[in-house]
Amino acid sequence: MKVVQPADTFPAITFNLISGSTKKLSDDLGKWIMLIVYRGDHCPRCKQYMTRLHELQVGYAERGVEILVTSMDPENVVKRTIADNNWTLPNIAHSLSAADAETLSLYLTPHEAGSELEGVYAEPGLFLINPEGKIQVIATSNSPSVRPDLEVVLDGIIGTQERNLPIRGTHN
Repeated sequence: MKVVQPADTFPAITFNLISGSTKKLSDDLGKWIMLIVYRGDHCPRCKQYMTRLHELQVGYAERGVEILVTSMDPENVVKRTIADNNWTLPNIAHSLSAADAETLSLYLTPHEAGSELEGVYAEPGLFLINPEGKIQVIATSNSPSVRPDLEVVLDGIIGTQERNLPIRGTHN
């Protein structure tokens, strides 16, 4: 399995939005995009993280960063989670496939016995895609407790944009 790396072109993954449309990030060249993969409705830390993202979304928009969030949860579960938490993020996707999660080099974990859902779910991931469609930042974790602080990420985006910083971590 190929591992996605900084400076790679973001993979051609089609995301199913809760609005009923689809989104392919390779069709959105010319803008900054932040993709956040969260574990799902079963994860209290994810709900806290997504609520913080909801609170900071204006700051990201002011920097020209489009946000897309997704999980492997099915559409009905994602819609319920959004309603329960009053999130108004503009691009929320559902039903990320295990194959697409593996394409993104995300860690997968099986649902616990007795869970509402079966199969596996993706552990957290954050990808910042630059206007050329290249992966500027990758942050993945095998635990819900370890993920980047969204205020620090926003500050990093501001610095990268203002100083035209290169993609880091590309030395072989």
